Amino acid sequence: MIRIAYVIDWIYSPEGGTERQLLMLLNGLDRSKFTPHLVHLRDTDYLTNTEFSFPVHKIAVNKILSPGALRGLREFRKLHERERFDIVQTLFIDANVFGTVAAHYAGCKPIISSRRNIGYWHDTKQVATLRFLRRWTDHYLANSEAATAKTVETEGVGRERITIIRNGLELDKFNRINPELRAEQRAEWGIEADDFVIGAVANLRKVKNIESLMRSAVELIKDHDHLKFVWVGRGWDGEHEYYLDLVTEMGLDRRFFFPGPSDDVVRALAGFDIGVLCSQSESFSNSLVEYMAAGLPVVASDVGGNSEAIDHEQTGLLYPVEDQAALTASLRRLLDNPDFAEQLGTAARKDAHATYTREAMLRRHEEFYTSLLGR
Repeated sequence: MIRIAYVIDWIYSPEGGTERQLLMLLNGLDRSKFTPHLVHLRDTDYLTNTEFSFPVHKIAVNKILSPGALRGLREFRKLHERERFDIVQTLFIDANVFGTVAAHYAGCKPIISSRRNIGYWHDTKQVATLRFLRRWTDHYLANSEAATAKTVETEGVGRERITIIRNGLELDKFNRINPELRAEQRAEWGIEADDFVIGAVANLRKVKNIESLMRSAVELIKDHDHLKFVWVGRGWDGEHEYYLDLVTEMGLDRRFFFPGPSDDVVRALAGFDIGVLCSQSESFSNSLVEYMAAGLPVVASDVGGNSEAIDHEQTGLLYPVEDQAALTASLRRLLDNPDFAEQLGTAARKDAHATYTREAMLRRHEEFYTSLLGR
């Protein structure tokens, strides 16, 4: 039996990209061969109120450089002495640091560090810390070539120490999409059944480049009376209110909607006609492949791993992220050419259902862990 500790800062919602992949892994690993444990550094309502099928441990660490972190190191060592972990894998910025140090201090090897973005949140000190931790990190797991290249470039990690495992999807869920679900979702949003909806699923963070889609909306609604925009996602510290105010300032009332987060992404996608990803930075977007699995024509910024998922002109359209006119033109092209849009959506769905299966993701992880331990 292989015992694995997954160390993460927190899980605020099961709908976050990394969180969803981790929960799929924790729930899906073959229990005859693996015993997964979740170790989190901070509480959330989700972690407190959810019953899990795997052991969950809290190691209270609010700040990396604090007395609490020193206590956390001792707590983790005691946990390891009790559970005898064969592997420790870390995810998110604080856990990548604390988890690596804690596993090293506890004498647990191998230590795996995850790279699931292209470092837009890294500052000089964080990069220096990660470079230092190379000596205690045995291997790295990335979800894209873009994240791999960034890790090699900024952290000086040898390419041979990084393994890429693509995200997986529970694809059966997308079979629920039908005209009835579409109508129900639109009624919930207060949008007419015959409106055309351009939508996005992402948290309300600056890196997601929300205002670029709003600027495109201002141009596109001039020629399309029944065009609506929906951005599904969670806001933090007044972000939701900021974008609602911006809607009014830009003259997009009753045209651009921010309904908040959804605990049913498939239902949300059923209400879209086009899926948009206009992020300034991505490693490998769950939302992007979910758009594809839902059969939506997709427009995405050409950053990070987006070009690894989208074959331009075949399964979607890519545009230069800083080119506002190109985003608007790409959306207008799909609006004005419904046959082409349908062709892209059909090809995207076929590709997603062939490539991003939950089973393939789980199998790759199981093979990776077994190989890493030489079993």
